[in-house]
Amino acid sequence: MPILLIGSTGKTGRYIRSGLEERGHRPKLFVRSAVHAEEGCFVGDVRRPDDVLEALKGADGVICALGTEGGGTLIAGLRNVIDAMQRLGVRRLVTIGTAGILQSAAEPDLLRYQSSETKRTNHEAAMEHEQVYRELLLAELDWTIVCPTRLVQGEPKAAYRVQRDRLPDGGSQITFADTAAFAVAEYFERKHIGRRVGVCE
Repeated sequence: MPILLIGSTGKTGRYIRSGLEERGHRPKLFVRSAVHAEEGCFVGDVRRPDDVLEALKGADGVICALGTEGGGTLIAGLRNVIDAMQRLGVRRLVTIGTAGILQSAAEPDLLRYQSSETKRTNHEAAMEHEQVYRELLLAELDWTIVCPTRLVQGEPKAAYRVQRDRLPDGGSQITFADTAAFAVAEYFERKHIGRRVGVCE
């Protein structure tokens, strides 16, 4: 059965698609615009529960690379994904988060975006990713949240570092390509079920 890929036209999603295809998997693409549609795509809105449920039918699992574009699209979309997966008995989910929702090394009781570690002044995106994390903690799914630090363009190095629940020491950036490579590998290897995973160069 195919993997449902949500966010395949984004900067990370494009590399996830390529990574799946390199492994011999042709993902089922969930796209919101007919402009991006091709054979095997599902055109819909992740904010609509019926669209997500229909897209997920026949899928083996989900990789989600939705961005935080405002308006609650991320949390609404993931809530619909969680609900559809539970209704259809689909268990495996890998989603792209942010390093801001990892635990702070300096202030372990806080998330990084809440602590002195963050340099950002706008925390709306991190707050939405935290909502997703809290929802997943309550879901009976085999989920993993990939939490990259600052994302940059560049050639894949395939030498990334990962750590459960925290960002590896000295991590300052990672390419979209390497983030995608880890997400694809984790989907199949299932090393970090039920965990946030910090990833950096």
